[in-house]
Amino acid sequence: MSESFTTGEPSTTGDRIIRLDNRHLAPITVAAQCLDNQWVTEDLLTRMVARRQSYADVERRRRSDARAEYLRSILNAEQVVVNRAYFVNNPVVNRDFTSDGRPREAVRALLDEGVLVPFLLGERDPAEEPAFGVDPAGWSGWLRVLGEVDALRCLRLSWDDAENEKLTQRSMIREFENFVLQMKTMNIEELRRDLRLPEDARPVIKQRLLEATRWATDLEHPTRDAFYRHFLTEPDTNPAEGKFRSAPLVAELKQLVDLRYNTTLPDAVDRYALVPADSLRRSALQEYRKERRPELGMSDLLTVLQTLRPYAFDLAQLPLRIDLTGLELHHVREARRTDEWRDYVTSLQALLDEPFDFVDRATEVYRRYVALAGRLAGMVGDRRLEAMAVWQPVIRVTVEVLGSTISLVFDGDPRVELVGDVATEVAGRGATAVVRFAVVGRDQRRAARELGTGVDVMRVHLERAREDWRELLRRLDELGFPFAEGDSGRDDDPNIDRPQGDDGDQ
Repeated sequence: MSESFTTGEPSTTGDRIIRLDNRHLAPITVAAQCLDNQWVTEDLLTRMVARRQSYADVERRRRSDARAEYLRSILNAEQVVVNRAYFVNNPVVNRDFTSDGRPREAVRALLDEGVLVPFLLGERDPAEEPAFGVDPAGWSGWLRVLGEVDALRCLRLSWDDAENEKLTQRSMIREFENFVLQMKTMNIEELRRDLRLPEDARPVIKQRLLEATRWATDLEHPTRDAFYRHFLTEPDTNPAEGKFRSAPLVAELKQLVDLRYNTTLPDAVDRYALVPADSLRRSALQEYRKERRPELGMSDLLTVLQTLRPYAFDLAQLPLRIDLTGLELHHVREARRTDEWRDYVTSLQALLDEPFDFVDRATEVYRRYVALAGRLAGMVGDRRLEAMAVWQPVIRVTVEVLGSTISLVFDGDPRVELVGDVATEVAGRGATAVVRFAVVGRDQRRAARELGTGVDVMRVHLERAREDWRELLRRLDELGFPFAEGDSGRDDDPNIDRPQGDDGDQ
């Protein structure tokens, strides 16, 4: 059965191209950072910098990580926007259509159904000769699969060329430029916590942010490539090689500028940036996404958390036997065509639409995602049952404000995991906390063999940040939750920005 995600009336050209803008995208549409040719997990990046390794030295691991994230994005979202250049040049994507077989048929079908949506920056046709260099096998495979698609949905910011140019400049290029120009104004303490740096790193962070802003001020157009060359990579090397210099905060600055660079497109089309696992969280940008989400008060949040606890105890499920190491694109497409997948998406959208009904809707997402995981395990094949690992789903609800987090973990042994504290200097200031709901695996180190999904569901306004934070901790203590200090699993828990990924070594 074909899926149709367009709303309104997109225009159709005589050559089978259906012209989409942001009004025609499904509500749960993502753009995946893992397809960026500069993306590498935080853990692997740290080791690369320490060992003076380049992308070539870790290519197998990089490709494996990105592939897991790519497949997961297609499973967990309704639509995935993919820059046309990634179809042509990224082996994580084009490996599915450079040769015949079931993955190639899956690509054709996902394009035809509007699940994979090519993004066209300035070109009007996905078969238009690129201005950039191309992988010959990827380009020929791309042209071939395009010729077999009955109706291809393509996305631009606008199909009027003059307006598209203005929107691209304003919504993408200038947004990145403005971020670099304003780096010196970032809150040092919040950023230090997000980057997980020691307290004595504050002066170095401040100095590096000031240097970045001064550098950007002297340029007419500060690009990411220029930033890499000036601050991150070895002199006279191509940034695409990933040969990073030994200098303070190289890995941290890279993560920060990569995050902003990859959030400009989904922001421009009012959809979700899908930030991979073991990558810097979006909260590090010190802004909140332009989402229309209800904002609750402190009393509402306490009611939600208190009500959730008894329900969460009822969510214990028998462990599922599932191992995604053999997962291919055609398995994901088959899973998307099941009642379990449709039920999961329906429940996730209901949670986004009505976060005030958090308890019932969040638990329904959990139940339906577990059912989808079981269905997918059967598709991967019983022939490898003896090699499959046990996936034990867990609920995690996280409240994050000003670089600090409270995570409620429900896994049969409910507890609170606490990271950081609201700083004294903002004690009397109002702040906005983001509440995330996620279904994760119990064993965070086995991320390559796990499913995970989640979403930012609500904002909570704190009148006096530090007082409200302490009050929240006090009330959770009264509810009987044991507390655990530290960062247990913090950067592995996924949300719609951040699904589970591969944590194995190369």
